[in-house]
Amino acid sequence: MTERQLDGSMAHASVVEGTAADKSGLPEFAPLMVHDVALGGRVLIEASAGTGKTFNITGLYARLILGAGIAPDEPAYNAAKGLLPESILVVTFTKAATAELKDRIRLRLAQLTQTFVEQTPVMVGGAPEPFCAEVWERVIAEGLDPDPLLRQLRLALATLDCAAISTIHSFCQRLLTEQAFEAGFDFDRQLLEDESELLAEITHDFWRSQVYAADMAWVAYLREQKIDVPYLEQWAGQVKSLDPGYFLPLPDLPSATYRNERRAQYAEQWRQCQYWWDQDEIAALLLNAQAGGIFSGTYKLTNEKWQDGLAAVNRLLQSPTPSVSLCKDWEKFTQSHLLKMTKKEFKPVVPQHEFFAAAEALLANADSMAADLALQLKYWRLDFARYVREQLALRKAHSGKMSFDDSITCLAAALDDTVRAQNLANKVNQKYRAALVDEFQDTDPLQFKIIDRLFGHALSDGSEPPFFMVGDPKQAIYAFRGADVYAYLGARGQAKACYSIETNFRSDAPIVEFVNALFAPKDAFVERQISHPTIAAKQSGESKWQCADDRAAVHAFVFDGGNPDTAEKMLLAATADEIAGLLNAASQGKATLSGNALSPKDIAVLVPSHRQAHAMRHALAERGVAAVMQTRESVFASSEAQGLCAMLAAIEAPAQTSLLRKALVSSVMGISVAQLLALQLDDAAWQDEVENLQSWRDEWRKFGFMPMFRRWLVEADIASRVLKQDGGERRLTNLLHVAELVQHESRSRPNPALLLAWLERQIAEPNQGAESQQMRLESDADRVRLVTIHASKGLEYPIVFCPFAWKGKGELVRNPQWVSFHQPSAAHALQIDVGTSELEAHLAQAEHEAYAEQIRLLYVAVTRAKHRLYLAYPAFEKLAWQSQAGLKNAPLTHLLRTESGQAISEHLKSLTLPLLSDAFKRLDARVSVSGLPEWTRYAGTDRALPELQLAARSKRFDYAPWSLAAPWRLASFTSLTRSYASDAVAEAGTDYDADGVQVPRLDSEALSDEMRFRFMRGSRAGTTLHSVFEHTDFTRVDAAVLAQTVTQAMQKSGLALALDAAPQVADWLLAVLAAPIELATGVLRLNQLTHRQRLNEWQFLLGCKSVDIAAFCRVLAQPEFGVEPRFIAAAQRLKPEKFVGYLNGFVDLVFFWQGQYFIADYKSNFLGDRLSDYDPAALRDVMSDSHYYLQYLLYSCAWHRHMLARLGERYDYARDFGGVLYLFIRGMSPEVANCGVWHDKPPLKLIEALNRALGEGVAQ
Repeated sequence: MTERQLDGSMAHASVVEGTAADKSGLPEFAPLMVHDVALGGRVLIEASAGTGKTFNITGLYARLILGAGIAPDEPAYNAAKGLLPESILVVTFTKAATAELKDRIRLRLAQLTQTFVEQTPVMVGGAPEPFCAEVWERVIAEGLDPDPLLRQLRLALATLDCAAISTIHSFCQRLLTEQAFEAGFDFDRQLLEDESELLAEITHDFWRSQVYAADMAWVAYLREQKIDVPYLEQWAGQVKSLDPGYFLPLPDLPSATYRNERRAQYAEQWRQCQYWWDQDEIAALLLNAQAGGIFSGTYKLTNEKWQDGLAAVNRLLQSPTPSVSLCKDWEKFTQSHLLKMTKKEFKPVVPQHEFFAAAEALLANADSMAADLALQLKYWRLDFARYVREQLALRKAHSGKMSFDDSITCLAAALDDTVRAQNLANKVNQKYRAALVDEFQDTDPLQFKIIDRLFGHALSDGSEPPFFMVGDPKQAIYAFRGADVYAYLGARGQAKACYSIETNFRSDAPIVEFVNALFAPKDAFVERQISHPTIAAKQSGESKWQCADDRAAVHAFVFDGGNPDTAEKMLLAATADEIAGLLNAASQGKATLSGNALSPKDIAVLVPSHRQAHAMRHALAERGVAAVMQTRESVFASSEAQGLCAMLAAIEAPAQTSLLRKALVSSVMGISVAQLLALQLDDAAWQDEVENLQSWRDEWRKFGFMPMFRRWLVEADIASRVLKQDGGERRLTNLLHVAELVQHESRSRPNPALLLAWLERQIAEPNQGAESQQMRLESDADRVRLVTIHASKGLEYPIVFCPFAWKGKGELVRNPQWVSFHQPSAAHALQIDVGTSELEAHLAQAEHEAYAEQIRLLYVAVTRAKHRLYLAYPAFEKLAWQSQAGLKNAPLTHLLRTESGQAISEHLKSLTLPLLSDAFKRLDARVSVSGLPEWTRYAGTDRALPELQLAARSKRFDYAPWSLAAPWRLASFTSLTRSYASDAVAEAGTDYDADGVQVPRLDSEALSDEMRFRFMRGSRAGTTLHSVFEHTDFTRVDAAVLAQTVTQAMQKSGLALALDAAPQVADWLLAVLAAPIELATGVLRLNQLTHRQRLNEWQFLLGCKSVDIAAFCRVLAQPEFGVEPRFIAAAQRLKPEKFVGYLNGFVDLVFFWQGQYFIADYKSNFLGDRLSDYDPAALRDVMSDSHYYLQYLLYSCAWHRHMLARLGERYDYARDFGGVLYLFIRGMSPEVANCGVWHDKPPLKLIEALNRALGEGVAQ
C-alpha cells in the first residue's frame, strides 16, 4: 500500500449504507477510501478544511474513466466500462473553481497516462505519486492488461476539452437550451447580464401607480419611514427571486373604508391641534403657572430641554399632513400630564388650554394609527415584492431576455411538472452517466431541488448512477448570496452512504490539534447537526517554518483593551508590528520557510470586513510593509467609482459649477478644500477647468467613452494624483477597473447621459455577487495579503493572523422587520416573517442562524494557516453593557472556555488577563500567550527616492484626435516586438531581460565560478537587479549595505538565494559600478553619478496619430541614416501593424554627465561565461535578435520630444544629448573598458524622421 492509503483518511472501512444517525442526530461516517468507494447511488463526502478534497475528487473522476469495479468478482479496472469526460458531469459554484478543477483533473489523467506508459508510478516531489502508485499496484496485482486502460486514458485526455465541468448556472442554462422543448423553454432568449435598469424601471412604475395618486397622509408616512424610490430600487434586487411561499401570512388588513374613516378622524384631530397651537401663548401660560408654584419640582420650564421640546412641537405642527411619529415631548403638553405634574393643593387650578385637550385626543389615537399604518406598509411591501417578481418575468419574456438566475428558476419550474421532470431526467441520465457536485454546502433550495430531481433517483432499470455530493457544512459561509446550509443537511439525510476525510495535509500538527480542541465541544458550531471530527495531521514531523522567537505554532495576544474600539486600534498596530518584526527576522536569516527567508507574500491577515482591511493596510504602510488587498467587494462600492461618477457628471454638464466642485474634491482628483477655494478665486484658472470639461465632453460625444477617458487620464495627470494618495495602487486599480466596466456598458449605451445614469445605479446598488465587479488585486508583487474571511475560503497561507475573532456584530440580523429564518423542524423550510405575531421568536431563530455562521467563518479563518496562527483577545475588566453585544456575538467568546467549562461569554463584565490566558492554554498547553509587541518598522522598506532636478517633471503632451476607424492601442516596446499583438491589451512597458535568444545552461553548468555568471537568469532575476540599482546610491555604497539591499530585493522578487551569496552578488555589482565606460566626453564610471544626476525609471507616454511599423522600418532602411543592415533585417521581421494611440515605456536610467543627458538600460542577459562574450562586437547579435535597437530608438524619440516640450529652442540635440548606453552587467568589469557596454547616438535626422513616422512633428 502507498503512503496515502496508510494514513487515517484512507484506512479501510466498510461502506455505511443509509443514513443511520447516532444519538446526537448526526449520520455515521466512514473514513473515505477513494479507491474502494462504491461508484453507484447517492454518496455524500464530507471534507474538512485542508484534507485533500480535490485530490479525492480527481481520484473519483479517474476511477470513473478507468471503469473501476468494486464487487469481488469484478476486475479493479475495466476500460470497456469506463466513461469519457463528456459523460461525467462535474458541478461547482464559481468559474474560478471550475477552471481549477479542470486543470487538476487534466493533471491527474496525465499522471496516470505517464504511469501506464512508463509502467511505473510517476514521481512527484521525489516520491511515487500516491494515487497513481495505488492504481498501478492494483493493475499489477490483478494481472490486468494495461494497454486498453492506456488507450482509455489517452482518449480521455484528448477529449477533456469536451468535459462537462461547469458552474451550476452554466449547467442549467445549457440544459435549458439543449432540452428546450422538454423544459417548455424559449431557447431564443438572450442573456441579460445586468437587471438593474429593468428593476429601476419597474420600481418607478410601481411608485407612480401607488404613490402619485395616494392621499398626502400616506405619502407623508412613507417619507417618515424613509421609503423612497432609491430605497425601493435597492430592495427590488433582494426580493426579485424570493418565492411567494416563503412569506408567512400577516394579520388581516382592515377594510379600505375603515382605514379611510380612521385616517379622516386623525386628520381632523391634527387640524384641531394646529388650530389651537400658539407657542408664545402656551409658553406664557405654563411659565406663569410655574411662577405661582403650581407645578412640582420635576416639571422645570426654564431649562433648555423644555425649550427644545416646545420648539419641536412647533416644528411638527407646521407640517400640512398629519404625522403619527409625534415628538417625544408631545406628552408634556397634554392635559393629563399637566395634571400629573401639578401639586395636590393646586389641582383645581391646573392650567387649561384648548390645545392641551386636543393634544391629549391626538396622542390617544397616535399609537393605534401608527399600528394600522405599519400593517398597511407591510402589505404594501409584499405587494411591491409581488409586483417586482411578476413584472420582471413578464418584461424579460416580452423582450426575449433572461438573467443568470433565470436558468435556475426556469429549470426548477420545469421540474415541478411531473411529466417534464421525468422527460428531462431521462435525457440527462442518457447524456451523463455520473454526476459529482463540489462545494455542495453552497447550494440553495432551488439548486438542490434541480440536482436531486435529475440525479437523486434510480433509473428505469433499477440501477443507480454514481452521484457524489462533496462539501463541508463547517465552511458554509455564503448565506448572504443565498447559499443554504440546511439544504446540504437535508441532502445528507438522503444519502445512501456518508464518508468523511479526516487527515489534514495542509497545516502543521500543533495547528490541527488546536483546531480540534477549539471546536471539540458538541455545541461548538451552535447548529447541532454540524460537528467537528477529530482530524489527524499529515504534517507531523519538523515544520518547514523555523523562526528564532518565542512564539508557538498558535500564538495569542492577550492585553488590556480598555474598550472594544480602542482594542481594535491597538490590534491593528500590534499585528503590523508583529509582521514587521517577522520580516526583519527573515532579512537576518532568523525566519525561514523551507530553508528560504520568509517573504511578505507568505503572510496573510484575515479580517471580517473591508473597513478593517483598509485600516490594516494603513497600519502596515506606517511601518514600511507593503500589502495587497484581496476581497470580494464590488468595485462600484469604492470611492474611486464615486469619484469617476462625479467627474463624468461634471464632464457631461460643464456649465454646472456645483458638479465641477464635487468632481475636483473627489478621490480621483484629490484637491483639498483650500486648493478648491484658491482655484475659485482665480477666474482664469477656473475657466481653464471649465474649458477642459467642455473639451472632454466633445470628445466623449464624438469618439466614445474610452478615448475621452484615456485623454482625461493623461491631461489631468490622474495616475500621478491617485498614486500619491494612501493606498494609491489600490485606488488606481479600482479606477481603471470601473472605467473598463463603463466602457463595456457603453457599447449598448453610447449616450453619455444614459451611461452616467447606469453608473449611478451601479454605485447605489453594487452587485457583490457579480464576479466581473469584484475588486482585483492591485499587484501580484511580494506583499502581505489582506483578505476578507469570505474571500479566503479555499486558500492557504504559511502565516495567518486572525486579529478580530474576539469582535462580533452588534446586530446579527440587519433588518428586524424583515426576518429570514428556517423552521426549527426536520424540514428546515425557509420562511420570511415581515410582521406576524411571532416575529420576536422568529427573529431569535434568525439570530441563532446568523451566529452559527459567525462560528463557521472563524473555522474557515483558522484553517487557512499552514505553519503559524495568530489570535487575540483583549481583556475588559469593566465593560459597559452597551459594548457587550458585539463581544457576545463573537465566535471566540463562544469557543473559549473557563476552568468550569463555561464559555467566556458568561464573564463579559469582567474579562481579566489571567482568565483569558488560561482559556487559551486550556485548549492546548502548547499555545503561547503574550502581550502586544513593541512598535517595529520593517528595515527592508525602500528608501524615498530623491528628486532629480534636471528634467524630472513630466509635461502633458498635446492631444490629437483620431479617426474612429483606426484601432486604438496603448502599446510598448514589448508589444511591438512580439510575434503577435492584441489591440485590446495595454502593455505595461517594462522590459526585464527575459532571455529569449538562447536556451541558457543550468546554473550548476556554468564553467566559471564567478557570481556574475552563476547568478539566476530570466525576468525575475532582471527585476531583482533593476531594483538594486534603482535603490542604491552609487557614490555612497559599501559591500555590507549593498548586500542587504540585494537580500531585500531577492525577497521581494520571490527568488531563493543562499544567504551567504548576497555578499558575492554585492561584490559583483560594486565591480559593475566601477567599470570604465569610454565616451567622447571622457571616461565614465557609474559610481561617479550622484542621486542629483540620476532619474530612475523614467516613464514616458508618447501620443501618436499613427503608428505604422512598416513605415517605421522603411525609415530605418534609408541609407542616409547608416543603420546597421542586421538591424534593418531584424526590423523587417516584425509583424506589420497600424494603430493610433500611445507608446509607453520605462527607461531604467536617465543621467546627466559632463553637460549631456544619457539614456541607460540595464541588461542581465546571460550571453556566456567569459568576458569576451560581452565585448561590443559580440553584443551586436543580442541587440539585433532582441530588437534592443528598436527599443533605444523609441527611447531616444521620447526623450527628444520631451526635451523639446520642456526647453523648446534652448534644447540642442547634438550638444545636449550624449546617446544611449545598454549595460550588459554580467560583462562589465573594472579591468576592461567598455566590456558589456553598447553605446550609440542616433543621428538627429533619424530621430526626426522616426517622429514623423509616429505621426508627430518635432515642434510638438
